[in-house]
Amino acid sequence: MKFFYNIERIENYEYIVVKVEENNISGTGAILPIRRKGENYKIFMGVIEEYRTIIEHSKAEDVFLISKILEKHFPNHPKVVFGIQAAMLSLFSKKYQFNLNQLIGGPEVPKNEKCGELVFPEELGDVMLAKYVNFIDSETKSDKTFVMTRYPKDEMGEVLSALSTNYKNLEVVSWKELL
Repeated sequence: MKFFYNIERIENYEYIVVKVEENNISGTGAILPIRRKGENYKIFMGVIEEYRTIIEHSKAEDVFLISKILEKHFPNHPKVVFGIQAAMLSLFSKKYQFNLNQLIGGPEVPKNEKCGELVFPEELGDVMLAKYVNFIDSETKSDKTFVMTRYPKDEMGEVLSALSTNYKNLEVVSWKELL
C-alpha cells in the first residue's frame, strides 16, 4: 500500500490530509488540529511518521484491525488513527465496491438537532467504535449527538455521513467553528 500525507493550507490554517492507495484505487482522510486544545500539525506529522511503515505494509483488508495495531504501536493519538482508518475504509469500499452506508452506516436518518452528550468521532480514534458507541448503553441512546465536521475540501465526508446514520441526533459543524 502506498501512503501519502501532506499539509494543506486554507485561510492561514494548516491541517493534514492522508491518502492511501492500492492498485490505483485511493482513499482520503484528514486530521484537523484544534489550536484552542493545544494541538498543532507538527505533532500530528510526527505521529504519522511513526505510523508510516505500518501503513505501507498494510492492505485494504486490514482496515478493521488497523486502529488496534496503530494504538498498540504508539498509543493515545486518536485523531491520527481515525483519519488513517477513514482513508483505508474509503479505499476498502472502492476496492470491493461496498457502499459505505451499508458497511458502517445505520438505519436512521438523524435529526439535525443537539441532544445530550456530543460525540466527536475523530476523538474516539476508531471508526467502528464511533459506529457502535451509541448502542453500547442503550438507555442513553437518544442522549448522544453525532458531531459531523465539514472539512475544508470535504475530506472524510462520505465516512462521517455514513457514521452519522447510527445516531438519532446530528450536529454539523464547519472546521472553522472548531478553531
